[in-house]
Amino acid sequence: MELRPEGKTSVCKKRGLTALLVAQFMGAANDNILKALLGFAVIKGGMWAGLLGEGGQGLIALCLFVPFVVFSGWAGPIADKFSKRSISVLMKWIELPLAVIAGLGFAIENFWIAGSAMFLLATQSTFFSPAKYGMIPEIVPHDKVARANGVLNMTTNVSVITGMLVAGFLSDHIKNSTNTLDQWMPGIFLTFVACIGVTAIVWLPKLSKINPRTIIPVNPFATYISTGRTMCRGVLMHVAIAWALFYLLATIVLLLVNELGPLLQVTDVKVSYLLASIGVSVGIGSLCAGFISKGNVRLSVSQYAAVGMSSSVFFLGLATVSYVNFLLGLIALGFTAGLYAIPLQTLMQTLPSPGERGQVLATSNSISFLCMAVGSLLFWVCRPLFGESPQGIFLVCGVLGLVALGVVNSIRLPSESNDTITHV
Repeated sequence: MELRPEGKTSVCKKRGLTALLVAQFMGAANDNILKALLGFAVIKGGMWAGLLGEGGQGLIALCLFVPFVVFSGWAGPIADKFSKRSISVLMKWIELPLAVIAGLGFAIENFWIAGSAMFLLATQSTFFSPAKYGMIPEIVPHDKVARANGVLNMTTNVSVITGMLVAGFLSDHIKNSTNTLDQWMPGIFLTFVACIGVTAIVWLPKLSKINPRTIIPVNPFATYISTGRTMCRGVLMHVAIAWALFYLLATIVLLLVNELGPLLQVTDVKVSYLLASIGVSVGIGSLCAGFISKGNVRLSVSQYAAVGMSSSVFFLGLATVSYVNFLLGLIALGFTAGLYAIPLQTLMQTLPSPGERGQVLATSNSISFLCMAVGSLLFWVCRPLFGESPQGIFLVCGVLGLVALGVVNSIRLPSESNDTITHV
């Protein structure tokens, strides 16, 4: 008789991971459909071409990242104080009307409505993020956390691919269509995807409040200061910075790839294939890292992968300009980036105490998104300097890859090997 509740719990947790994967897939897909559509719309030949100037994609990305920097200080304590399931369900319901508003912006050709909806969607994602990542150790066994992260990252990257491909097709379709009804297609896709996410998230199992006594600060930046001090006492701050450098590099690369269409003389759909190649390879790399870990956290995987990331972006900056060269370089970059990220992400989830996990993840998120905001601004500033040869920006990314290598090599884990943690 005592085995039945355990079996039921196991089934609920398995169902919970599936529900989280589907909901995360749909949320990431929506974010990337909207971001990529706005990106295509402000570059040469787009619906709002020139509205934000050359490199305007950087400003769009900046608006996507700012909410994570500003509001994560509230999102983390909220994830610790309340049930992560309740937060996740609420955030997915909020996504639905925002998807409708974003679609309305494209339908009436108003950039500011669509852009505002993207900002609000990013705010919704800010509060979903620490709840989403923080619940992984709550719904999977401890020795399966690294593998679950690998599957989650793979699923996320497949959704990024899907979102970018959909955006590429929609962008080309809108450009070549004379039917005003086609302007409603972005809204239809965004709303449909949001509905699936809402349907999936309600299947999460009930989760208890981990630390109901958590105080939510009036000033969201107070969380960063107090939690940051705690993180600096150990290795967590080094891990957070190493993780953030992954996102800094990724931000610049993705913005740059969107600019390669005129250089390669290809359509938005062909550009979306290049973006998809990154997502596929990051997903495969993430999955491989999860299985390589075998229940442990192997920092050496990140160390070797950092070398691969640097080599890949230097190749992209120096190779002869061709679609095949860019495709091969981006696949190599994505695969090594996936290997790099998973051990770091797993450490961020397992090293903090359960009662502080949400706050640590939120602070780490704020560092990552601050780096992404810096990357967006850096792209906006650098893009005009490279004129008709934007691929030179890959060399800047190569330098960032070397910085990431230096940071990850400086991490000393609390174990004898300083490489592998079995029980953190």
